Amino acid sequence: MVNLVVVSHSALLAQGVAELAQQMTQGGCQLAVAAGVDDLDHPIGTDAIKVMEAIELVYSPSGVLVLMDLGSALLSAETALELLDPEMAKNVQLCAAPLVEGTLAAVVAASSGASLDEVRAEAMGALAAKATQLGESVTPPAASSGEMAKAAPDAQSVSWVVRNPNGLHVRPAAKLVDVLAPFAADLLLEKNGQCVNPRSLNQLAILQVRKGDTIRLLASGEQAGEALDAFMQLAHQHFGESVTTTSDSGFSGIMVPRGAITAPIFQWLPAIPVFLPQTISAGNIANEQLRLHQALAHTLADLQQLAQLAEQQIGAQAAAIFTAHAMLIDDEELYAAMDKRIEQQRICAESALQDELMAMVADYQALNDDYLRVRELDIRDILNRTLGHLTGLPPVPIAVDSEILLLAEELFPSQMIGLNHQQVKGICLSKGHILSHSAILATELDIPMLVGAIGCLGASHNGQKALLDTATGVLKLQ
Repeated sequence: MVNLVVVSHSALLAQGVAELAQQMTQGGCQLAVAAGVDDLDHPIGTDAIKVMEAIELVYSPSGVLVLMDLGSALLSAETALELLDPEMAKNVQLCAAPLVEGTLAAVVAASSGASLDEVRAEAMGALAAKATQLGESVTPPAASSGEMAKAAPDAQSVSWVVRNPNGLHVRPAAKLVDVLAPFAADLLLEKNGQCVNPRSLNQLAILQVRKGDTIRLLASGEQAGEALDAFMQLAHQHFGESVTTTSDSGFSGIMVPRGAITAPIFQWLPAIPVFLPQTISAGNIANEQLRLHQALAHTLADLQQLAQLAEQQIGAQAAAIFTAHAMLIDDEELYAAMDKRIEQQRICAESALQDELMAMVADYQALNDDYLRVRELDIRDILNRTLGHLTGLPPVPIAVDSEILLLAEELFPSQMIGLNHQQVKGICLSKGHILSHSAILATELDIPMLVGAIGCLGASHNGQKALLDTATGVLKLQ
């Protein structure tokens, strides 16, 4: 039977959720709680060791579903998975469902004997009943096209069938955001009745536009006609992508390059910016907001430099990755959301940034499109860099002075551009994904890369020679 773990910053909150769940099932599946920290003065927080122990306590070969409340709880849960035995970890899933409704739905499904995937699906759909009663959609941010027409009776529209092999993923979506940004018009992009703001890269990602989908741009206002014309011009250019050179059979254009190399191992264990979450006084709200804005400005400047470097090393397509990263955070709604967290929750800039961006990560991870889901790595790249500016520990380039085989847990796209490409002969990641921007950049740089090689770091050491064969997907230690 599938069992559950509830991770919360508050022990009282988690215990209340567990009590509700137990009343729903009168037994059935097991549920463990990992909540709060062992600090009497500051008990609010999460502890990765507690999460790991909770998973071990209720572990079942059928699986364990972990539900969390806030962004840093997700970080603790991810760390716990890294600490678990790999054979155990592969049967554990983290779930982005709302904590209370998701737990109740999951515990009922698990107690009925549902599989791990079925339990997760029940948890993810847990808001449906409440939303239906309130007459709301459970897919944010949405408004029906009928609501658009009511709000703007003079709205004009144009439609387009998307031909891009991977749909409107981050780069073509970034092109769309850029093209529509200047117009004085109220705009919505609609797919199957769901509408989003086409000037928000985050909202476009949630819309999950795939090849073959019909999208419709609705526009009203002074420059509505110009916006529609610009949209159609970009659409005929396939949003800045070529659709003639990519096979319909899959993601053939972004495969990690095949090859075999032998070199000494260099393990990259990056320093992760660490901060102590703090509450602030009302008098410090403006100062924390200013700190956050300054750090984001530094990150935007970094991304501009990375885009320039990527264009020099590879070309415009690589530069577009970092231009899109800049668009992700140069977003008024995102700034407003983080400022609101600081003001209402009285938390420091680091916590506001982490909570907001990890919520975005959870949104991406919940998508059912692989190509879009792996873009969560881009958000974590931005988070890591901006936390570095806030804490005074900006990201450090991977410095090597001889030919090496680079082993790491994962690499951010920005770290790929910073590599010494003459010395790094190959890359092996214990995590990673073939569709990530890091893998795309490895392809462009002609660096063989193997992803998902679980356990490679623990089984090897610096200086040890190894053969990396990406054609067969094997790392052989010598």
